[in-house]
Amino acid sequence: MEKKENMEKTRAYKKVMEQNKKINRVNLVVLAAGLILTFLNIKVFGIDVGYYLLWTGVFVFFVTAISGISASWSARRPR
Repeated sequence: MEKKENMEKTRAYKKVMEQNKKINRVNLVVLAAGLILTFLNIKVFGIDVGYYLLWTGVFVFFVTAISGISASWSARRPR
């Protein structure tokens, strides 16, 4: 019974980490676009879009990091 529970925890952990990996790939593109737009000082309708893309990317990075840490803790926590 314990082995089955450990396998389920491991499977859930791997699923979360795979999902985070996909999100981080997209997030890297968002951060790169934000850096380029900020560096070139490009504004859309007078709004510095690069600045907002950078902060969005940082926020998503922290959310995925916390998600990975949470998944790691729940996989190791004894029941």
